[in-house]
Amino acid sequence: MLASAALFSGVGGFANLVFAVVSIFAAVRIKRSEFFAAIIAPPLIYAASLIIASGALSGKSGSLLINIGATLGTYLSVAAPWLFFVEIVCLIVIIVRGRTGR
Repeated sequence: MLASAALFSGVGGFANLVFAVVSIFAAVRIKRSEFFAAIIAPPLIYAASLIIASGALSGKSGSLLINIGATLGTYLSVAAPWLFFVEIVCLIVIIVRGRTGR
């Protein structure tokens, strides 16, 4: 997110695509005992990365907490389709892996 914010002046398709690929790869490679983490972790990691990158994404005026809140709200609402897509695909991968025993 930070690299995307620096290079493209905002979180766009590049950061969302990297997020999707990494999350789905993690769901494929995670141990069976940690399946729950493959569903819960991606949105939390996405939100944390937005908070880390919020300094580069938001302007320099105003309170830090207001900037973080505004940036987080804006980019989470814009990225909602990506988050839902990644969550659904990770859930499908986990269900298939659970059923097949892999």
